[in-house]
Amino acid sequence: MPWSFDLIATRAIDMARHLNATIINEGDINTRRVKSVTFCARSIPHMLEHFRAGSLLVTSADRPDVLVAACLAAMNGVEIGALLLTGGYEMDARISKLCERAFATGLPVFMVNTNTWQTSLSLQSFNLEVPVDDHERIEKVQEYVANYINADWIESLTATSERSRRLSPPAFRYQLTELARKAGKRIVLPEGDEPRTVKAAAICAERGIATCVLLGNPAEINRVAASQGVELGAGIEIVDPEVVRESYVWSSGRTA
Repeated sequence: MPWSFDLIATRAIDMARHLNATIINEGDINTRRVKSVTFCARSIPHMLEHFRAGSLLVTSADRPDVLVAACLAAMNGVEIGALLLTGGYEMDARISKLCERAFATGLPVFMVNTNTWQTSLSLQSFNLEVPVDDHERIEKVQEYVANYINADWIESLTATSERSRRLSPPAFRYQLTELARKAGKRIVLPEGDEPRTVKAAAICAERGIATCVLLGNPAEINRVAASQGVELGAGIEIVDPEVVRESYVWSSGRTA
């Protein structure tokens, strides 16, 4: 079974609990995943590449430039994992007011009283085990492991049983997924530049459930995917309606 980095992506709330942090803006703290940690010690131009989806940005609370830059990224659709402020400094009310719209996008922000160095030591001791209340991650681990278990062998264990088979909800979903894979269908998704649509298509393609066709401007769809940390690989097609419309729609001036 190959290693999967996504299976250890923890929630922002787990980081906050581990650090005993004070939550400044809750946002999507219960659902956002942290996939990398960046300590923002350099100037903004040298840090922009790290302002990406799933990144935990750690900075001193007296660096309003980092806070504002993170908020600008959030308002541009980048789902930053969380923003962690160190040093215990109170956030300036004017900065907080300026960042209200960014906070409304779901950006989690929390603060600790320790300095950046002490905070880095605390983060090193973070336990990557799956919390009992992280049902999404538990299900993801179960499904990942199930994909590497021989289905024929599982079937053989109950082949001679006379008792009726009862499927748990995860087993039922797995069965539906397997049926979808065997069917090999194509799903056409309008509004292909919507973040939720892009994410769903990526998951669907990654699991081999179906081939997804995203309708929309290719440049915009790729921009949204990049801001969400989503890779559009095999199993996803992008079709620009402006390019193919004439192939399907007769103009009012034409006759059959």
